[in-house]
Amino acid sequence: MIDITASALAAQVFTGLVLGMIFVLLAIGLSLIFGLLTVVNFAHGSLYMLGAYFGVFVFGVTRNFWLSLIIAPLMVGTVGLLIERFLIRRLYGRSPDDPLLLTFGLSLIIVEGVRIIWGKIGLTIDPPKALGTAVNLGFMNFPAYRLFVIAVTVAVLVAIWLFLERTNVGLIIRAGSRDP
Repeated sequence: MIDITASALAAQVFTGLVLGMIFVLLAIGLSLIFGLLTVVNFAHGSLYMLGAYFGVFVFGVTRNFWLSLIIAPLMVGTVGLLIERFLIRRLYGRSPDDPLLLTFGLSLIIVEGVRIIWGKIGLTIDPPKALGTAVNLGFMNFPAYRLFVIAVTVAVLVAIWLFLERTNVGLIIRAGSRDP
């Protein structure tokens, strides 16, 4: 039998929660796109990665973590909008395989483009000083940055839910995803 302490188990659970939150952010975008556009976007993960590299790029230019946290999603959102407008939109009403093949190819192009521009080794950004500490949770110390990831994910999920449930645009999106 494996002997594990409660604090070690709690650390693993919280680390898994952070990773799960990252997967939730990835999945919510994928499910919204599929529900609204009925397009299986194989490039979604690559676009998520591209947003991270845009964050590194903006941080390198501005040296401001918070500004890169705002600008990078806008940059990758613009790329996604251009992809939908000029590539995917032409495939609506055709076989579901067509957008799937297109986005699979786009995924390969995006990954190789990132390798060409930023290299094959992953890049990191140190969190700002406010998030570079550890927080005492009573039973363990946990990095403040990871708690920040959990809080941001919860805030994004609540904002998306409020948008979809409480706005007219959300009503249109829900209606369109249920009955195109």
